[in-house]
Amino acid sequence: MNPEVIINNVKNVETWRRAVPMLVLFLAFYSLVQPILIAIMLVQFFAQLLFQKRLENLYAFSVDLTNYSRNLWLFLTYNSDQRIFPFADWTSSCHIGQERQEI
Repeated sequence: MNPEVIINNVKNVETWRRAVPMLVLFLAFYSLVQPILIAIMLVQFFAQLLFQKRLENLYAFSVDLTNYSRNLWLFLTYNSDQRIFPFADWTSSCHIGQERQEI
């Protein structure tokens, strides 16, 4: 490949504009989202163990957070150009290209 083309590609502003949200979202996933999902998993397990039912409000939140995680990874891996929270609305971040599923 021509070195001038590579230099122009490296100078592409759009690529660098995406780098900042990607870094922020990646750090947010590992420092916030993942621990919250693990906590929800444990709380729901013990609710099921002790009371034989899931906590519905926590369930609804975990559905949104799980969808958010999926959409976050789609953005980080260049499978989607749709910006997500905190760079977009929370509700739209949880439901990109899908309807909310009830189990």
